[in-house]
Amino acid sequence: MKAKISISQLAGPAIVLVVLAMLVVPLPGVVISFLFALNIAIGLVVLSASLYVESPSEFSSFPSVLLSTTLMRLALNVATSRTILLDGYSGPGAAGKVIEAFGYFMVGGNYVVGGIVFIILIIINFVVITKGASRVAEVSARFMLDSLPGRQMAIDAEVNAGVLNGEAAERRRSELRKEADFFGAMDGASKFVRGDVVAAMSILAINMVGGLLVGVFQYGLDLGEAARTFTLLTVGDGLAAQIPSLAISIAAGLVVTRVSTGEDIHAQIAGQISKYPQALGVSALITGILGVVPHMAHVPFFLFSGLLAGAAWKINEEQISVPNGPQENIEKGDGRNDAKIDAIPDVTGVDPLGMSIGFGLTSLVSGDEAKLLKRLTAVRQRYGRLMGFLVPAVHIRDSSDIQIHGYRFSIRGAYVSDGEAWPNQWLALSGHGVSAKLNKGHHVKDPAFGAPAVWIAQADIPLAEEMGYTVVDASSAIATHFSEILKKYGAELLGRPQVEALILRLAEGTPRLAEDLRASLSVSVIRQVLQALLIEGIPIRDFERISEALVECSENGAKDIDTLLSAVRSRLGRYIVNKFVAKDGVLRVIILGDKLEDLVYRSIKAAKDVGENLDIPPDIVGHLRESVVALMKEIKEVGGGVPLVVPSLMRRKISKALGDILTVLGIDEVPDSIRMKVIHTLGLNDERA
Repeated sequence: MKAKISISQLAGPAIVLVVLAMLVVPLPGVVISFLFALNIAIGLVVLSASLYVESPSEFSSFPSVLLSTTLMRLALNVATSRTILLDGYSGPGAAGKVIEAFGYFMVGGNYVVGGIVFIILIIINFVVITKGASRVAEVSARFMLDSLPGRQMAIDAEVNAGVLNGEAAERRRSELRKEADFFGAMDGASKFVRGDVVAAMSILAINMVGGLLVGVFQYGLDLGEAARTFTLLTVGDGLAAQIPSLAISIAAGLVVTRVSTGEDIHAQIAGQISKYPQALGVSALITGILGVVPHMAHVPFFLFSGLLAGAAWKINEEQISVPNGPQENIEKGDGRNDAKIDAIPDVTGVDPLGMSIGFGLTSLVSGDEAKLLKRLTAVRQRYGRLMGFLVPAVHIRDSSDIQIHGYRFSIRGAYVSDGEAWPNQWLALSGHGVSAKLNKGHHVKDPAFGAPAVWIAQADIPLAEEMGYTVVDASSAIATHFSEILKKYGAELLGRPQVEALILRLAEGTPRLAEDLRASLSVSVIRQVLQALLIEGIPIRDFERISEALVECSENGAKDIDTLLSAVRSRLGRYIVNKFVAKDGVLRVIILGDKLEDLVYRSIKAAKDVGENLDIPPDIVGHLRESVVALMKEIKEVGGGVPLVVPSLMRRKISKALGDILTVLGIDEVPDSIRMKVIHTLGLNDERA
């Protein structure tokens, strides 16, 4: 089957052939004039197109256009230089009518004036437009690449929340990739424009010097005539080439400095300036005053003063008339301004993660000094990356129900913790190194850890630091409190959408495992296992190994949470245990005595036999806690702490009773390669071995 080739497909190779021909083949003046006209027309088309694009990525082919026009212009410079040096002795029309017109019409045949105008254009193009556009492209590319992971996570979050479907998310990702590719390409392409300007200056000098030498020594012209002829040709060539170069540079500057608002640049400027009719009125007044100055060109200033005043009056009238329209509609009863009727989304749903603040803290989330949002976002993202799931954003609202400097965190609409903060003060945290007590400031408890703290003025910071206090600003204090809240309650933020997202991500790499996981267990059961891991501070980043353990355990007939959790913890055992291993490679542990272990086991078994999933009886829990508390006061922590190791099937029950005092590990979680040493045994009478 023969492929059909269209004319448009031949355009690219044809342009390449024309560029190569201009580099090696002498061209007559008529052809050079035609190519100059084409070059100028292309430059104007590109400049005009850049005025109407609504966002930079809409003109994604601009870097390629930039490179193509630059190469064409450089090839044209080579062709004109050859013609000027070979035939320039015959007169100003040797290189075509376009160059002759630029040499005579634009600078009046004065090659000194022409040279000055050319140099001015070079300076404008190189120093101002090209350099600025290049810098903007470089910074935009850097910022775009830095923000790319966050923007991709935002799209994933919207997918998980159900705001976007798969097709819309892929379209957003495609637009994001296109925008990143555009700014990256523009960063490199802008260097071509700068190189083009440098080449133009070099070609100007070479043609002037070379023309003088050729005219005087080869064609016998006197020095003045040679200078006039070749300089006019060179200047005409430079001016003809700089017009499209300047147009392309301006287009590059307009494209990279655009802010995407869904409007072209005309609509942006007109819409934004028209918001401020007073600015036009002041400008009209000043312009009119300038027109009164003696010996000034009165007519132009008065003309523009009148135009500005008329525009200001018209815009002001339009803005005043806007509120009257809806009032007329109300009187006519068309219902456009009737009270909004609540819909289901307005009266259902809660924020997964919410924060209410008093009016005294609004400056922390708005204005130039707003740092709290960034700090909370950083804490949330850090926790999410550490634990392995996407944490929902914090929704902040001001509330009159909270004291003026108070704040309150909630999870799924339920209160979890609160505190106080003063935006213009600093929190001095007390510690072991404090040499004296601060007598000034507002004494409180640190909301994160409950330690003594003092809110002080900025002028008292040096004194507090000298006394050994740790000083943080209000945003940092709240962010630290928020971090501790996530550690304690973060597992509750893992919902079905987050679990579904983990399974979808698993399906991208190991689709068969994801299918087996879905077939073996419900999302609800998987979520309960993952939440149990998070509650005990175990990340779920290695979701693949977690899934393998769940599938294998469920295939053996186990479906209850305790058994599944035990299997997963056993699979992750090395990660869980490693932080307790001392530098000498030994895991020092506490164990239960035989009698106490048997008593705990029988109480759990008795509850299962009657069909109840009860915890350890309170009297046994009380004995365990008393023994552990007394023991922990005597133990000097070795290698990051000493865990309690128990049989895996009773580990979860004992962890519920003792998890806030020490870590409880299952014996199956300890890898065979790690040497374990028992340093204490807890018994019914707290006997030690």
